[in-house]
Amino acid sequence: MSQKEATPPPPPPPPSADSNNLPPPIFTLSKSILRLIHASDAPALQRAADSPAVAKYMSYRFPSPYTIEEAEKWVGYATTFKVPGTDVLPSFAICDPVTNTPLGGIGIKLKEDIEVDSFEVGYWCGEASWGKGIMTEALRAYVKWVFETFPNVNRLEGEVFGGNDASIKVLERAGFVHEGTRRKAGVKHGVVFDIHVLGLLREECSLLE
Repeated sequence: MSQKEATPPPPPPPPSADSNNLPPPIFTLSKSILRLIHASDAPALQRAADSPAVAKYMSYRFPSPYTIEEAEKWVGYATTFKVPGTDVLPSFAICDPVTNTPLGGIGIKLKEDIEVDSFEVGYWCGEASWGKGIMTEALRAYVKWVFETFPNVNRLEGEVFGGNDASIKVLERAGFVHEGTRRKAGVKHGVVFDIHVLGLLREECSLLE
């Protein structure tokens, strides 16, 4: 008596916060999920980051081409770096709200000495996510989280390359104020450009009200 042909299993569901041991959402927003970065995120981050257009307005620390080795290096840092004196991992993945696949990232850069109570915010997402309001929504949520998580922080700031008007708009929509321009402060691949400085004080963050 022959065995019946086995019925093929159904296709796996899209990844979720509970599958593949991914960290749970910190924020579930209308356009994205913000969560901690996981080791398995490296390939998706590499695909989203590997674009000259994405790297154009980033520092040399964000390489182009963006290889899987660079992605794995970044994931290794983001999954281990904690704000000094705390157990808080401040680097988040910005993920598709359906598949939980990383579209980009957001985090902070610490300052030192007399500026220790200020953080610099940095963020990026792949070209496919541009122009959809994803970053504005993610930044607003992240800013609120930073001020609530670090009560000593008085100020957040963002530095934007001259010409990156889209990033300036993202910061302004999150409440940041244009404070000044560092003229000809940046040089990348031989091109000299201004750097715009935008800041947000704790008492100016309407999301905390």
